[in-house]
Amino acid sequence: MEKKKSLKRVFRRSFSETSQRRKVCWLYGLAAIISIAIFSLFWCTNIFRDAILSNLVIRNGTASFLFWQRPPVSLLGKIYIFNYTNVEEFQNGNADKLKVEEVGPYIYRETLSRTNVQMNDNGTVTYQEKRSYEWVGGESETDRIVVPNMLLMSTLAYSRNLIYLVQIGLTVVLSKLRTETFLGLSVGEYLWGYEDELFKMVKSVASLKEPVPLDKFGILAIKNGLNTDRITMHTGVDMRSLGLIQSVNGLENHHTWGDDSCDRIDGTDGSMFPPQWIEEPNTNSTVYIYAKDVCRSLPFRYERRSFTNGIPTLRYKLPSDIFATNKDSCFCSKESADSLERRCPPAGTFNVSACKQGTPLVVSFPHFYAGDESLFKKIDGLSPRRDRHESYIDLHPRLAVTVNTRLRLQLNLEVRKAVGMPFSGKLEDGLILPLIWVDSTIDDMPESVLEILHRSYYLVNAVEAGFQWCSLVCAVLSFGALIAALTRDDERSSSKSSKPDQRTELDRF
Repeated sequence: MEKKKSLKRVFRRSFSETSQRRKVCWLYGLAAIISIAIFSLFWCTNIFRDAILSNLVIRNGTASFLFWQRPPVSLLGKIYIFNYTNVEEFQNGNADKLKVEEVGPYIYRETLSRTNVQMNDNGTVTYQEKRSYEWVGGESETDRIVVPNMLLMSTLAYSRNLIYLVQIGLTVVLSKLRTETFLGLSVGEYLWGYEDELFKMVKSVASLKEPVPLDKFGILAIKNGLNTDRITMHTGVDMRSLGLIQSVNGLENHHTWGDDSCDRIDGTDGSMFPPQWIEEPNTNSTVYIYAKDVCRSLPFRYERRSFTNGIPTLRYKLPSDIFATNKDSCFCSKESADSLERRCPPAGTFNVSACKQGTPLVVSFPHFYAGDESLFKKIDGLSPRRDRHESYIDLHPRLAVTVNTRLRLQLNLEVRKAVGMPFSGKLEDGLILPLIWVDSTIDDMPESVLEILHRSYYLVNAVEAGFQWCSLVCAVLSFGALIAALTRDDERSSSKSSKPDQRTELDRF
């Protein structure tokens, strides 16, 4: 009887041990499955990256919204002006070329805010931009300069398509105003506005179509204050379109160049980009900035890795051939509204008159860098240099926000002579006169912004790497423990099979 009880205890203990081993194996198996799932999440998906990027979505009341509405970082614009030093000799025929002297820089801090903000149900936001400029250094605004009369040249260009009698009347008016081809002004007047009788006349005529918001005429005056354009931008609810401009004044196509591909509004304002645009940077990677002032998108192509403000960055450069056009290009202006013929400016320049209500303005790199040789034949004093005159942006490799920028563009005036109107003097038709060039860069960043940029790279990378390697170690350990438990179970089973069968002994008893 005692022997039977003893065998029953052995049987129960054996069954209990088997059940315990199975529980241990199940627990190790469950741990292995969980570890593999975590391993897959951190090594094979972008779940961690997406969680970080979700903080960039522009929503009311969030930190990203406040940063976007009133950026804590300002732009510094270094403005260089071309002062014409031999106008009298040129007009008298004693000089074959106009001579220019670069003066400056005149440094201004640009402060941007986005006002009249309206959040839309489709994941976009509509707003207006308000800019203010403050002189913060460089040369004095009281410096005197001699510059082309931009308003006169614009009037002459406009009059080319007027009937002859109207041209005669305009000639009489300009003669009474004693309008000159070149003006002597202070830098402050030239940039931000000066009193001019011609402007008063032009304003009274232009106001018949739409109100003119300026009381004085200045080359940059229109940029100061509230911009009337209403911009609609994607907020990042769909991260693939974060920052992309959807429309301007409700139009997704601005109907300037007469071609859908050139007229399409495409790109961001340059402050942020969809993160997937920079996921795998290579020589074919391109990000796009929609330059509203010139009615086109500017492509910035990946050049190399850089280092800015203490963090690694990705540098994207504006190609040197961006302003090289031919007659097949839709960016060449049409000869007239009814004409199919297009007129292209010299290589290295971009005619924006179609975008500026006919004002004969031309954009280029500073000093006509990468421009055609013909641009230098009638102008002395230009010194194009790649290191000083190319444009690029540096992007945060994880957030795709702009960390640094050097946007360098030059504004020029094209001479468009009108038959019978002698006010352009010795200037040849089609001559491109350099006016100013601007070197825009990001001002010193506040410590709070630098801390965010550093944490979003170094700390986030460290945390993500920690999760990845911990998940890998846990997966290896849990699999190792599961295999060890199964091996021990097999060894015990095999050792039991070599012992006498307990049931046989019980039956014999």
